[in-house]
Amino acid sequence: MYHNIFSELILKSVAALLVVCILSGCGGTQVVLTTGFDKDEIFVVGTESCRMPELMVYLTNIRNTYENIYGSEIRNVTSDGVTFDESIRNTALARLAQVKTMCLMASDRGIVLDDDELRLVNLAAGEYFSSLTEEEINALGVDEDLIVRMYSQMVLAQKAYDEIIRDISPEISDDEARFVKVRVIYMRTAYRNGDSLIPYMDRDYERIYSTLSDIRKGVLDGSLDFETESAKYNEAGDAVISFGKGMMDPAVEEAAFSLASDEVSDIIKASDGLYLMQCISPIDRSRTDANKAVITEKLRSEAFETVYNEYLAGLMRNLNTDLWKTVTCDQGSDIGTSSFFEIYEKYFNSEEVDG
Repeated sequence: MYHNIFSELILKSVAALLVVCILSGCGGTQVVLTTGFDKDEIFVVGTESCRMPELMVYLTNIRNTYENIYGSEIRNVTSDGVTFDESIRNTALARLAQVKTMCLMASDRGIVLDDDELRLVNLAAGEYFSSLTEEEINALGVDEDLIVRMYSQMVLAQKAYDEIIRDISPEISDDEARFVKVRVIYMRTAYRNGDSLIPYMDRDYERIYSTLSDIRKGVLDGSLDFETESAKYNEAGDAVISFGKGMMDPAVEEAAFSLASDEVSDIIKASDGLYLMQCISPIDRSRTDANKAVITEKLRSEAFETVYNEYLAGLMRNLNTDLWKTVTCDQGSDIGTSSFFEIYEKYFNSEEVDG
């Protein structure tokens, strides 16, 4: 649940718009900067407020998660002119701002936590808070009540999302989502150099074409086995591939999607080589069904994004820019906590939690 919203949507335009709006204002909405804030208040969205301890929980957990995976050297990485510090700060701000905004949406829709959700929130908060050392508690400026409130708001945000997309159940046809599964013999005729394709000087195109022609003829008359010949000649990474529309060279895709079971294709000229294919299954059922779920989720996310952006445009968003300028990724650099989001996943993205 958390992954679907806060890993996917925040990395898309919803989050990008939100960060821009909080930092500079947009959509004609009034934005007031650096006035009327409490000392530790970092921003206000509508009637929802975010304070430094909340930001510190997000910032330190996001930072430490990345460092646990990639090592501390990731702090020196810059991507498209954005430093690691800037990326972590903006990600923490975006995630918190989206949760706060979606809590307002939940309130407007009369969404509240039920008894079981409250029980799980308290269990999750208790587990996370008990994982903190006394030094971490003091450095973050948190108590268990704050962690309860933060997890509660995350659940409310999820419930608002679920309600918005509840009735969006598009019928995705097999043809829209279809994956085809084929055996392949691919032989290279060119290599890529930047944006250019350079023909191999030591490879005779006609000889390669003739080799594939002989294989095709032998497979069709039964004197050769496609799988055996693929093991000898295929220069692709895999001898069996499954793919959907838009994933392969257009000529390869068109040929593959026209094959019946066990049918052998003509020789197909792609941009960098020649292909011969034998259809294993004209519809790879497991991958087709998985792709239907991906397409459905994409359509739901797009529908949510429309509703969310319209709602966001009507909110006042105030950023305490003086306080924001003091926030760095190095704050609490000696804090090792990284389980805040993992514990949320444990309690709210699993089939069943005992307790």
